[in-house]
Amino acid sequence: MQARATQPFQIISREEPAPATVQLTIEVNADTTQRMFERALRLLGKGVRVPGFRPGQAPTSMLRRLIPEEQLRRAAGELMMDEFIPRALQQEQLVPYRTPRVDIELLQEGEPFRFKVTVPLRPRVETLGDYRSLRFPIPPQETSDEEVDQAIESIRESSMRLQHIPEREAQPNDRLVIAIKSLEQEDAKPNRYMVVLGKTFGELDNLLAGMREGEAKQATLTFPESFDDPDLAGKTMQVEIAVQRINVPVYPEIDDELARAAGYHNLQELRESLRQRITEQKIRYLQDQAQDQALAALRESSTIHMPHVLIEEQLQEEWRDFADELRRQGLTLEMFLQQTGMTQQQLMEQLRARALARLQNTFILMEIAEREGIQVDEAEVDAALREMASVMRRPTTRVRILESEDLRQRVRNELRLERALQKLLEIVQNTEEGS
Repeated sequence: MQARATQPFQIISREEPAPATVQLTIEVNADTTQRMFERALRLLGKGVRVPGFRPGQAPTSMLRRLIPEEQLRRAAGELMMDEFIPRALQQEQLVPYRTPRVDIELLQEGEPFRFKVTVPLRPRVETLGDYRSLRFPIPPQETSDEEVDQAIESIRESSMRLQHIPEREAQPNDRLVIAIKSLEQEDAKPNRYMVVLGKTFGELDNLLAGMREGEAKQATLTFPESFDDPDLAGKTMQVEIAVQRINVPVYPEIDDELARAAGYHNLQELRESLRQRITEQKIRYLQDQAQDQALAALRESSTIHMPHVLIEEQLQEEWRDFADELRRQGLTLEMFLQQTGMTQQQLMEQLRARALARLQNTFILMEIAEREGIQVDEAEVDAALREMASVMRRPTTRVRILESEDLRQRVRNELRLERALQKLLEIVQNTEEGS
């Protein structure tokens, strides 16, 4: 009777230690492990120069003395993981959503090789809340004449020009060029600043009011922590303040000429356009609120399983975005924590909650897209990719964008999520066609 061939590996256990996560314990038998060590030795030997032998032709006994044991163990382990992890995943019908994590339990020449593979699986929505019963209606919006007047005033202020009037006393809202010189340091040089009278801080505003060009005053000032110059911020110093230039703001009249400068035929057309724009902004704001409320309700009423590794990835992205925002504002983490009174642990918990909510929103919308049969036409994907490529200067970059299948899939998913979000908004507003 012919003996059955021994399987080179076996799956000792299969566990689900976390949502959307499967952990396999795999053991490669001793004979296979030994063969893999010998194979790894031959492969490593090709890169070892042994006098009197061509590369890869030296006896294994000599190679064992020249190749460090840890390097050999690592190479043998990689060979076995490369071969047997895909076979184990296929046997268990597992499709990783992210790269599996491997933890080695036993790796020794001549003995079975045992290791654990933690496999993150695709997130799944086990229960989706009843999104079709949600209602967050948006009432009709109007824009008052006062709101239009404020918008026109903003346009008028943006069209402001400065007029140099050296003979006039400084008045509120004047743009002044001043020099501040410390009187507490020998040979201190004055530093120049552009300030708006009435918008610096009380002591300095009071000092500057009524001064003329070329005039200087001495005073002891306490500069606020928010003062632009870090050498002065938060300090009390005796200084000399000199007014070097007085610029007076000159605003245009609110008339048809102002409207034409803004790209309209007359003032009435400008007012109508502003009224419509402000109303649309109000509606978009309320729509965003309705979307947020709907997604928050669905997060509460849905059950979504996702691997921890995906949450950690999103947390890292949230952290990078947060750090970038701090840099744009000129803040350090320490300054932010001091201003908000938060601890770093509280901040990370907040970012983790944001990461989790963002992921839950994504998979809720994907499930809605699936249930509503929302698809994206490939012509739309092509158009989006062409638009992305059009702003790139290098031809090779444009080609990569147009030919990248990963990018194409990402754009397709983003368009589908946008459609699902729009569908959800129509449902909660009760504005679907035929509703």
